[in-house]
Order: sequence, then C-alpha cells, then structure tokens
Amino acid sequence: MDRFFVPFRMHQAGWALVAFCVVFGVGLDGWRLGTLFGLLMVASLLLHEAGHMLAAAFVGVPVHEFGLRLAGAYVRRAYAQSQQDEVLIATAGPLMNFCLMLPLSFVPVLGPKLALCNLALGLVNLLPLPSSDGMRILRAVRLSTADPSA
Repeated sequence: MDRFFVPFRMHQAGWALVAFCVVFGVGLDGWRLGTLFGLLMVASLLLHEAGHMLAAAFVGVPVHEFGLRLAGAYVRRAYAQSQQDEVLIATAGPLMNFCLMLPLSFVPVLGPKLALCNLALGLVNLLPLPSSDGMRILRAVRLSTADPSA
C-alpha cells in the first residue's frame, strides 16, 4: 500500500459521533453556526489522526486505515521499530491540535471556540488513559528506560 494513501473507514457508529458533535455545536451556536462548528470539530479529530499518519510516514511505519467510530477518530498502524519513533507518532496527534489553535484563534466567530476545543482535545489525549496517546507515550518511555538497548 502506498504510504501516502490510507483508506478511510466510517463505522456505522461513527455517524453517532458526527451527530454528537453537531448537536453539541447546535447547543452552543444554534443551527447554522452549530452545524458548521460540529463538522469542524470532526475535522479537528481527523486532523489529529492526520498528525499521527504524517509522523508514521516520516519514520516509515505503515498505516493500514483511519476512520471514525463511536469512541472517536482512530488510526490503525504497525508498531514503530524504536520507542523514540513510537513517542514521536503518539505525540504528533496532540501536537497537530496545538498547532491548529493559533490560526483558529484568528478566525471570526467560531475560531476561538474551535481553538479551545483543539486545546482540550490535545490535552485530554496526553492523559495516560487506556487507548490514549498519553498511555502510548508513557508505555514507550517506560520500555526505553527499562531496556537501554531498545
């Protein structure tokens, strides 16, 4: 598979995630702006995963698919050859959200709210919760400090 072409999979429950984001947006900003806000939040989730995919491509780790499911956006990929590469790939998603914050903060009306949501998305993903980027980072750091040859 070409390392820059990654198939997208929309799980049936992924539509529930899109609906949740739109309903959340509508609750904040009404129908017109709220729908746009919700869709831009989904785009932020996908850009987070794009950060992981770009880092994986950079270090030569194959990415098999990405998509949306009820639990959120995801990337299915191979493990990196080194713990440092694992940390780089896991960190790239939250870093993408943090990089989106500055330009979004200058977008009128919805930008500051989207910037704040991207900050929250990046920070929550760095927490060492099950299946989070933070847990992957912690696991890779633990392995590299436990085994000096890793």
